Amino acid sequence: MRRPVIAAAAAVVALGATACGVGGDSQLQTIDQEDLLGLDETTTTSTTSTTTPTPSSVAAVESTVAGTSTTIASESVALYFVDGARLQPITISLAGTATPSRVIQALLTSRPSGQLGIGLRTLLPPGLVNDVDAPGTGEVTVDLVGEAFNRIDPADQRIAIGQIVMTLVFRPGIGQVRFTLDGAPLRVPRGDGLQSEPGGAVSFNDYESLLDVTEVAVTTTETTAATTPVTTQPPVGPAPATPPSSAP
Repeated sequence: MRRPVIAAAAAVVALGATACGVGGDSQLQTIDQEDLLGLDETTTTSTTSTTTPTPSSVAAVESTVAGTSTTIASESVALYFVDGARLQPITISLAGTATPSRVIQALLTSRPSGQLGIGLRTLLPPGLVNDVDAPGTGEVTVDLVGEAFNRIDPADQRIAIGQIVMTLVFRPGIGQVRFTLDGAPLRVPRGDGLQSEPGGAVSFNDYESLLDVTEVAVTTTETTAATTPVTTQPPVGPAPATPPSSAP
């Protein structure tokens, strides 16, 4: 702003004029620019502005973050439990990849509940399985903990082993199961009451007799439908010619 500068300059001029008037000189004197001591310079004022985000923009960011979600894949798994002296499956949803090890862990820790779980129980004590080895050859080796396995009544071992076998053989790519006890090959009772060879493979057929009759019928129908070959009928046309008789 130049008004204060002009006023100051005028005051200086008036003072000089008055001083000259005291001496009787009526002429005005001119003040050099050096004597103004910077009074004729213009002062510049700068202003800094700050922008504050409005509540609406903050709400929009929060809404975008809240709308982001992650979907975790799950897989249906049939776990076999005991119903009297039979085996019954209960289907659960297992998050992530249903590896044989995770499926057996679910069998050991899950307990049937709700309407479908009435009357069902398990013969598998906690901590029974030490390891599940699935090399991808169609066979799985289950290593049992000796102390836990010995807690199963010998009369119940056949059904207990059936729980594990049936739960595994209904998984894709698994057809046989072998058992070890603390790393050593183990004989296990089969469904017919006989013992397997030490570490010998057992399969669905060895424990099919433990399934509920309805379950057996469904399984048989599915197996038949999957294995029945499809035959193609020959096109309809004239009958082939009869070869000539070799008689004279």
